Amino acid sequence: MTLISKLWGKSTGSTATAEHAAGGHATEARSNGPLDYCRMLTQDAVEASDDELDRAWKAVRDNMALVPDGQVLLAATDPESFCDVAASAAFQATPVASLYLDRYCVTNAEFAQFVSAGGYVLDHLWPTEILSNVLQFVDSTGNPGPRDWVDGTWLAGKENHPVTGICWYEANAYAHWIGKRLPSPAEWQWAAVWAGGANAGHRRYPWGDSFDPARCNTWNSGIGKTVAVTDYYAGCTPNGIYQLIGNVWEWTSSLLECDASTTGDRILTEAPLAEIRGGAFDTYFASHATAQFRSGQTLLFRGPNLGFRCCISAEQLAVASPDPFAFIDEETQS
Repeated sequence: MTLISKLWGKSTGSTATAEHAAGGHATEARSNGPLDYCRMLTQDAVEASDDELDRAWKAVRDNMALVPDGQVLLAATDPESFCDVAASAAFQATPVASLYLDRYCVTNAEFAQFVSAGGYVLDHLWPTEILSNVLQFVDSTGNPGPRDWVDGTWLAGKENHPVTGICWYEANAYAHWIGKRLPSPAEWQWAAVWAGGANAGHRRYPWGDSFDPARCNTWNSGIGKTVAVTDYYAGCTPNGIYQLIGNVWEWTSSLLECDASTTGDRILTEAPLAEIRGGAFDTYFASHATAQFRSGQTLLFRGPNLGFRCCISAEQLAVASPDPFAFIDEETQS
């Protein structure tokens, strides 16, 4: 029995089935296969058979997109820059190594696999200093899981919607569990704009520089809630990454640290903030739903408009992909 399970006063729950974690829903989830394919290509690569490696690479190709290395311009975080993110002087050039980024935000159905595997009571997934907080990571009926679930499951019809009601620690625990991690702010932004050519550094959206409410789910769409992670194809990046703009804000791996201005002024917060990106279904100002805009939330915030997606550094995968750009040919033929 793990330390957290002792605190919960129950077993790890590792024998629970995915059907139980999903409240018995019969669903057609976006992805029903194993989620640890990246782990197969890293820690387990030596022992894996050729067939297993082939299946793992197919899963990478289907679920993730390769983002080449490059240099992104991050908006500075001093008070003056927050007031004028359009000024070129407010940007800092930051190199980004190549990576694979999830094509979609993590869904309710995918997160249910983490819950049913006992993720909330696996000590190694949680920093020691927040173990007591894990006991509070429950749904609206007191079961371990996202805040907006009921009786240990998502609301009907939302299996393929992004999981929300999870804090920064929960997002990190899930990413660790499947052998991935959260993207850094620079990686997230570069994934959104890298295909913009010579002007990629200043590009505002995956599709160009003008806001288009038909390409993303923000307040302007009039929907007022999340949609499935496969919606809004028109807002995809050229390599098939969905909804980097709109639907839900996304946790990144880094804390939002504000720099001092030229006059010595600095923005102070009552608690540490993790950087979030992309805007959400309730984002009113179009200027906040861009690839460049930087914001933050407290690490324990479990809001209905904040989700996440995962990534892995390309160099971490032990076996070279037979064709990392296969998705280009496949999408051209479809």
